[in-house]
Amino acid sequence: MEDVLKKVVLLGDSAVGKTSLMNRFINDAFDDSYISTVGAKVSKKVVNVSYDDVDYGVSFMLWDIIGSEGFKSTQSRHIAGLNGAIIVADLSRPETIKKLEEYWIPLLEETTAGVMPPILFVGNKLDLVDGDAAKKAITEFKEMDSRVRSDDIVQRYGILEPYLTSSAKTGHGVEEGFSTLGVMMVMDHADYDPLSRQMEEVVADAMYETDERKTAKSVLDMVVVDFPYVVLSSEASRIILQDCFGKSSMSKDKPTPQGIRQIIDCLMNSAREKGATEEAIDKYRKKWLDRLERFG
Repeated sequence: MEDVLKKVVLLGDSAVGKTSLMNRFINDAFDDSYISTVGAKVSKKVVNVSYDDVDYGVSFMLWDIIGSEGFKSTQSRHIAGLNGAIIVADLSRPETIKKLEEYWIPLLEETTAGVMPPILFVGNKLDLVDGDAAKKAITEFKEMDSRVRSDDIVQRYGILEPYLTSSAKTGHGVEEGFSTLGVMMVMDHADYDPLSRQMEEVVADAMYETDERKTAKSVLDMVVVDFPYVVLSSEASRIILQDCFGKSSMSKDKPTPQGIRQIIDCLMNSAREKGATEEAIDKYRKKWLDRLERFG
């Protein structure tokens, strides 16, 4: 068996069920409580697939990233270097399908400089809609897919259809979807260009450095991107970010200057407890507050 490691990013609006899909896939479990993802959560699972008479153990490194529109710098940094994407919409909210082509696919195209990875389109929450809504979503995914990719999808992936409906609650379609993406990534493996994926990190950095958005959300985006450099640990930073956002009454979709200041205070107090240096705390606090004074 040949082992391959692949970074896969889940994209889509908040509350479409990305975290629940990942939890169902990783743990075969469903939790109907909703916790909005801040930054990114990374999980791993190995899927065994076969292609061209060869067995592969595909290690999925799954990145569940923040689903709020406007956190472009944070999202592009987490997208950089991906090998596959799962693009998720909520079948009970048709506007989330439209948002894929309005926001998420353009963000993916910009970060990858148009070198698109294997993509699986997923219409989630099948348990909440009827069959007609599911059929309509698949049709929309097919049309969207034909506009996203320059090559013919059937020619590239044979009989594999990279669009499906699923239910994280019941488990319907989840294993099938991840296995389909696993095969597509194996088929794509021979043409994989690590240099192009490394360049995505350069693109993401450039998107961050040249960000001209003058809004409170752009400041909050900067905070999420920068905070791992304060505590020098991506895992610790994710836990602290989730905790501080959870304690805040401020919506990350409609941030306020006062709410952002409270978030910054919470982050820095937690960073200090984790052993962050006063120099780093003072440096980033000043950077964020200065930006907030100008753009908040």
